[in-house]
Amino acid sequence: MIILNVFFDVQQQHEGEFVKLLHHMVVESNKEKGCEFYQLHRNVAEPLSYHLIEHWTTQDDLDAHAQSKHWKHFDKTVNDYLNSTYDEHHYREIDF
Repeated sequence: MIILNVFFDVQQQHEGEFVKLLHHMVVESNKEKGCEFYQLHRNVAEPLSYHLIEHWTTQDDLDAHAQSKHWKHFDKTVNDYLNSTYDEHHYREIDF
């Protein structure tokens, strides 16, 4: 499994647009082959700080996601709503 943690520092004046964009991403991404979990979270202590958690079955599934229409629109648009470029971390599950 491939796990992504993506962090966003949202500009207050663009929070509505950001949430709308990410809502669309959550809905559409959860329909995709290999998407096991895709959910946005808001930081309780810092309300303009958001965290997206993604779980993908394989790297091929994640690669296909990056070719989707909704991801391309997201990638082209999201940084306009942020104080800095989003921070994305990729992890691989460790089998014990």
